[in-house]
Parts: sequence; C-alpha cells; structure tokens
Amino acid sequence: MASPSAPCRECDRGSYRCDGCRQLFCEHHFSEHRQYLTQQFDNLTTEYSDLQKILALPPSYQSLTENTELIDKINQWEIDIIRQVKEIAEATREKIRHRSDTIATERFGPEFQQLTEELQQRQRTNHLYELDIEQLTTKLNNFKLQVEESLLTTAEIRTIPIDWTKYIQIVMKQNRVQRNQRNIHIDRLLTIKPRISLDVRGVDWHVLGTTSSSNSIFLHYQHTRKNKRLSVVNVNGQQKQIPWYEDQSIWDSCWSSFLNKFIILADNRLYTYDNNIVTSDSMQLIEAVKPKRDKMEFLRCICSDETIFITYDERNSSIDEYNMSHWTVVHRYENIVKQNEIIVGIAMSEINSNLIGITVLDDKQHWHFELRDRSMLLISSIQLDKSEFNRRIISLSNSSMNWLIVHTGTIFFTILDETAQTKRMIECAEPIDLATYFAPQNCLVVLTQKSKLKFFDL
Repeated sequence: MASPSAPCRECDRGSYRCDGCRQLFCEHHFSEHRQYLTQQFDNLTTEYSDLQKILALPPSYQSLTENTELIDKINQWEIDIIRQVKEIAEATREKIRHRSDTIATERFGPEFQQLTEELQQRQRTNHLYELDIEQLTTKLNNFKLQVEESLLTTAEIRTIPIDWTKYIQIVMKQNRVQRNQRNIHIDRLLTIKPRISLDVRGVDWHVLGTTSSSNSIFLHYQHTRKNKRLSVVNVNGQQKQIPWYEDQSIWDSCWSSFLNKFIILADNRLYTYDNNIVTSDSMQLIEAVKPKRDKMEFLRCICSDETIFITYDERNSSIDEYNMSHWTVVHRYENIVKQNEIIVGIAMSEINSNLIGITVLDDKQHWHFELRDRSMLLISSIQLDKSEFNRRIISLSNSSMNWLIVHTGTIFFTILDETAQTKRMIECAEPIDLATYFAPQNCLVVLTQKSKLKFFDL
C-alpha cells in the first residue's frame, strides 16, 4: 500500500491523534493512516514467515550437489586414491618377488663361488690329503646350515592404519551478498582534521590489527625492548590494556567472524583473544598451529569464514592455509613468489572475499602488488616503488578504491580498484606508518610518524 495522502486542513483541527507519530488527523485520514500501518505490519509478518520457512528447511543433498563440481571432485579424489593404493600394492608385491629371486644369490653367491673354485682347484691338482678333506667338509657343512637357516626366513608386511576422514573434508563456504558500496572521500585526509587523536609515543614499533565489524574494535600492539603492551581500541578512541607475554612479539592480528575472536600472530605461536571474557581464559594458545620448520617465524595473517592464511618471515615466502574449525593445515602454497622475494603485506577484499591482495618486496628493495584468488592463483600484478620501508595493505569498502597501500614513512597512499586495473596516488597531510579501517563507520585510523593515532571519518 502506498503512503497515505497528506493531512488536510481539517486534520489541523482534528480530534484523532496517533499515539505513535503524535500527529492529529481528521476521521477520514486517521482511518487511512491506520490502514497504512496495518498494511506495513502485514508486509513485515509476510517477510518473517518467508524467513521462517527458509530456516525450517535445511539445504537438501540435491541443492548442495546441484553444482556437479563437488561430486566430480569427490569422484576424482576416490579414483586418484584407489590408483595410488594399487600402484603401491603392486610395487610392494614386486619387491617381494624380486627379493625371493635374489636372496640366495645376493647373500651366498660370493661364498659359494669361493667354495666352488677351491673344490675345482683340488680336483685339478689331485693333491688330496686328510686335512684338506676335513676342512672342505667343515666349510660345506657350515655353508649348508646357513642356507637352511635362510630358507626359514619369512617376510612381514607392516601397514599403518589411515584415518581417511582427515584426507577429505567438506568445508562450507558462504556465498556472500555483495556489500553496499560506500562513498569514500579519501582526499579528505589532506584537508580535514581527525575526529580523534591519541598520543602513542615512547615505543620502538607498532602493530595495528584488522578491525572487528561486530563491536568496532581493533588490537594495538606497542613494542619496546623492556615492555610489550597490547591494547584494545574502539572506534571512539577508548583504550583497554590486556595482558601479554614477554617472551613473544606480535607481528599481526586479524578478526575472525567465524570464531568471534581476534587472531594474534606472534613469533612462532598463534593465539585467540575473546574480548567478551574478562578472565585469563580470554587468551588461548592454539598449539596445533606451528611454523613448518624449526627457527621459522610467522609474519602476517588474514582470515575469512573458517579459513586463515598465514605467511612467514623469509624469502621465497610460502602461505599456510588452516581450517579454524579443527585447526588443521588445508594447504601449503609453496614457491608462489620468487626466491629473492618476501610477502610483507596481505589483506582480504572487503567487497569480494574471493580476492586476496599481497605486497611483495625483492632483495633490491623493489615493491609490487599482486592480486590473487583464494587458491593463490595470480590474477594481476602492479609495480609500486623502491623503498627500504614497508608497504602494508588494507581493504576499503569501495570497488573503485578497494586496496589501500600504505607507503610507510611518506605522505602517500597508493589506491587500486577491486581488480587492480587502475592505480592512483593519494597525498596525506603528514607522513604515516600504519593504518586500519572500520568499514561500518567508514573510519580510517592512521598511525603517523610522530606517533599519533588519528581517526578520520571518510
């Protein structure tokens, strides 16, 4: 039903008042107003009923398998595993056949040949004495015993039980609805004053984690040789310090909507932090997540749905993909960058969770940006600049300015669109080091080189 018509002159002197909007109506328009409200409520209950039906009917097997790619992958996995098992079984059978054919000649061939030559020598010379015959008889009898014992040797097959459930898993991925595009006035960084400015001086270096969309907070880590401080900061600049471990430095943190917790990436450990818990249980060590080799250290992390990606602080960086429901490695992406390159920044697109952006540094201090999909397939690459300072990356809620690359130590950002086809530079009012972004509030938080944490509403 359309909105009711505007009140008439009679309504100005009307005797019917709506308890909701507190407006006066004449009898006719009051009746029309009530009909409009009734229709609005009917529309609401209809939408509620539709949603209730969706929730009451879980996805059927048929709906989940309408995309035959799922079943095809299972079938192909089954074929590959059966083929590999058959190949291994046949190779083992061949080893047994070969062993049975060669065991006698491999073990006793040299000794038997020596005995043969000695007998033949005695026959040719015809010089036979009692002692010679006695020695040869002893050798022959000992040799016979060894051969008879070898015939009693049996083979044993040892198998290792395999838990096949660990080798094939179903991971439910949410097909997200495209988010509303936000008008982001990034140029305001040059002209407007920040809504909030916090003094965070007195530390060697900082880490600004990705923000929580549910309660509008992020983790701020401040590092000195003598003190390691971890705080929760909300969109209004309020800070709350939380306990941290002196034996571990923090290198990155991200928010997991799947766990409803923060992920904290330290030197060689991974923790989860629940801001809703006030006891020591709020911080949990995930023991299943460890570097793949001794003396390796973590560097960056991002997560989406059940998946978390972790990078390492080394050249020829690899990326580990974990499933957070049981903290197992799903895939290790090796050799995705060159031998002389390291992945320094990584971010998931705010508007398309199938896209991942990374910043890469080579040994000559040249930087470039790579756009990849979630299987780490390279989509495009864009050269940036040359610098000894970091080029960190965050994602904004706008397709034309989806990727924001922070040029640490300068007054510049690089802005890339969603598909990394266009690039432009944005100037700030002062040099910056780091940034993080509150998507719901469209608020960019920057850490300046003067150690000010500034909140800009864009």
